[in-house]
Amino acid sequence: MGAHFAETGGSTPTVAATLDILSAEIELAGARCIFLDRVIGEALDSLAEKDRARLIEGLHAVDLLAQHLTSLSAFARNLSLTVSEDYAAPVGAALADITLGDLAGRISAALGLPDPADEAERPPSGDLDLF
Repeated sequence: MGAHFAETGGSTPTVAATLDILSAEIELAGARCIFLDRVIGEALDSLAEKDRARLIEGLHAVDLLAQHLTSLSAFARNLSLTVSEDYAAPVGAALADITLGDLAGRISAALGLPDPADEAERPPSGDLDLF
């Protein structure tokens, strides 16, 4: 994975590079789902039999989400391998809308762009949002 820049765009990354980096981030989200799946599975052992049904539903939902993310990652990665290097991806506005600071920073760095956090206040990843 490495940022490729369109010939005419200068510092604008290519669509291929952007899709490749998106795929890697989706893979990371999938890995986090697998971790959550394991934690939920471990929690099942400590519950009474009558309380397990709801948690098992959640376990199935997390497993489905992990599979969904794996498929989306493969889709994005395959597109990144087939799209022409001539197409630029103007990602600035989209990066500015990412509310997880670490995510925006990783994507920016991977694309060789300045971190949008330098231009906007954004909480770092992991901050708890209370509803």
